Amino acid sequence: MRKSLLVLLLGLTVVGCGNDDAATSDPTSSVAATSAPPPAPVTATEVDNGKERRLTVGQPLVVTLPANPSTGYSWQIAEVDAKVVRAQGEPAFTPDPNVPVAPGSGGTSVWTFVGNAPGISRLTMDYLRPWEQGMEPAQTFSLTIKVE
Repeated sequence: MRKSLLVLLLGLTVVGCGNDDAATSDPTSSVAATSAPPPAPVTATEVDNGKERRLTVGQPLVVTLPANPSTGYSWQIAEVDAKVVRAQGEPAFTPDPNVPVAPGSGGTSVWTFVGNAPGISRLTMDYLRPWEQGMEPAQTFSLTIKVE
């Protein structure tokens, strides 16, 4: 009697642990929704100053601008509608690969933005020394961003 009860409990345990994928499949689950690849990033460099870029909601925009932090200058966001486009993370600095790494070497400042909601925003960035108040920026970069 004990063996029969033990075998019955063991059998119920094995059956209870089984998974019928067809019965539990949910076509609206997040696994099914992530099958599409994310949109490719859109890029912009200093030659795109004054131009327009189009994004979809969630699509990244990577802005790469020349910079040399050893001079005290850095790129700062002067204007952007965060409801339409938001900065993602902190900017990165990449040394110039064509110049030996040395103190004072320049490179590029890399900023990532993401389309947040449909609309149009002007992105303006100033290259300046943040502690110098009332001074004009050494450079200005701007884009018109349309998020669809």
